[in-house]
Amino acid sequence: MINTKDPVEKMQPRTLSVSDIPDAIHLVRSIVMKSALDCECRDTVDAALQQLESFEQQRNQARLLVMAREERRKIGILLDMLGDFAEDDETDSGIIEAASLLFADIAAAAQEGSRILKEITSPETCV
Repeated sequence: MINTKDPVEKMQPRTLSVSDIPDAIHLVRSIVMKSALDCECRDTVDAALQQLESFEQQRNQARLLVMAREERRKIGILLDMLGDFAEDDETDSGIIEAASLLFADIAAAAQEGSRILKEITSPETCV
């Protein structure tokens, strides 16, 4: 949120984050719907905002899919590294500890990938 206590900060432009866009669309819709614009103009603006919402939802889903694919890539690399451990028939505590850490990293990447994919279908993800 913008700090409204400092008048200089209010004048400074700021970059919208992905999470700010739905709020901005909602704010514009709210202002337009409460305005004295004629019905035809209001309907045109509402249709444009609906298109923008759809576009932003698709863009957000594409971004989330890229993030999920990155987690998949990480898991693949970690599995390759773990494959080296599986080939060794050693009981060295350092190797076992390293393998344990790899399993933990794989689990974390899988958990994050799952969270990201659930976010795609979450109602909150919709604009």
